[in-house]
Amino acid sequence: ESIPPALHPQEEVRPTVVSDGLRGKWSILSVNGQAASGGAWLELGAEGPPVVAQRPDGGFNIGVPGAPTTAFLGCNSLRLNGWTRNGDKLALGINGAMRTERGCDERIMAQEEQGYAILRLPVTMELTPPDRLRLVNENGTVDLVR
Repeated sequence: ESIPPALHPQEEVRPTVVSDGLRGKWSILSVNGQAASGGAWLELGAEGPPVVAQRPDGGFNIGVPGAPTTAFLGCNSLRLNGWTRNGDKLALGINGAMRTERGCDERIMAQEEQGYAILRLPVTMELTPPDRLRLVNENGTVDLVR
């Protein structure tokens, strides 16, 4: 099922800047132009890279820099290790990320895989103030709203 474009030609689309608040919960409207299903969302917690701490036994713990960053694309949940931005680029902390492994409807699973393929790589952010955000990379687009 296709949805109308989230952006209208008369609206200002611009790269994000440091003063743009990205933290918080964003509803996912579409993945690669197809309406998102199942109440999909992305919640950007504390900004910053993963925190790595060495344990006394010589191992390492990887944690988040504060409030967690999580995503849900219709079936499974993804817990990420922070996020960073550099200008209009966003990178989610995927090293050591944890994803549930529930099986769902084939169509939802296919869309979920497309969404996760996009979120695994750095994305360019396009903001349409005050509440629309598009994430774009070579794997496609994710359109969000708050």
